Amino acid sequence: MSNQNPYPAGCIICGTSFPAFRAHAKYCSPACKRSALLVNRQANPRPHRHVRRCPRCGQTFTARRVEGTYCSNACRQAVHRRRHLSSRTA
Repeated sequence: MSNQNPYPAGCIICGTSFPAFRAHAKYCSPACKRSALLVNRQANPRPHRHVRRCPRCGQTFTARRVEGTYCSNACRQAVHRRRHLSSRTA
């Protein structure tokens, strides 16, 4: 990497002047970047997660991911084992 001259920049969170090695730098420190992220998360919350019913045990649960199908690792593993064992015996 070549020696670059820093750009003069100002932090959009605390207003501190700092030398930026990228022209589009916005934050003077990781703490200011985290602060901006938290403010953005509060202003734009994630949509509600999907409430689903586990196909193995029938328990209602909130999926952590869009593709979440089972309520727990135990249910997921039990279904996997049942499929795996049934394919071996067939």
